[in-house]
Amino acid sequence: MISPQGSYESGPTGLVLPEIAPMQALWRGTITALVVVLPVGILNQYLVSSGELSGVSPIAIIFWLLILLGGASGGWAVIRLSPRAPLPYAAAASALAYLIVQSIGVIIRLLGDKPIGWLGYPLLALFMATCGTLGGMYARRWLQQNGPAGRTESTGTTEGEFE
Repeated sequence: MISPQGSYESGPTGLVLPEIAPMQALWRGTITALVVVLPVGILNQYLVSSGELSGVSPIAIIFWLLILLGGASGGWAVIRLSPRAPLPYAAAASALAYLIVQSIGVIIRLLGDKPIGWLGYPLLALFMATCGTLGGMYARRWLQQNGPAGRTESTGTTEGEFE
């Protein structure tokens, strides 16, 4: 498969993905992070605010770890879709997903006249960006170690290249 830039991009999983521009990868990475972060965040907030779950219970901590994993998946997606994208794009995708989810939460709290702790938001956004960076670093390392899919060691050609 030929990418818009005219190069072949075959992933280590055997999937052939076209390389896209870093800015497009940032938005797709944000959506990838939101797919995990949004449902888990809403479920966590619902359970904690309804009193069914304590904020420091093991289940709430598992939800929190899943949210961080969602941030890492956003960074992974950015580098996987655009290997030439710089790591700050991976961090931005995760931080942007956090910003979207927290914006929804702030609006709901403001409408419900509930107090808002503003100090935690920038710190947690930086933490989410760090998870996105780690996901991007892992994706870059994984791509470097595994190389393109279908590459044979003996001939250096791609399987099915001459069909």
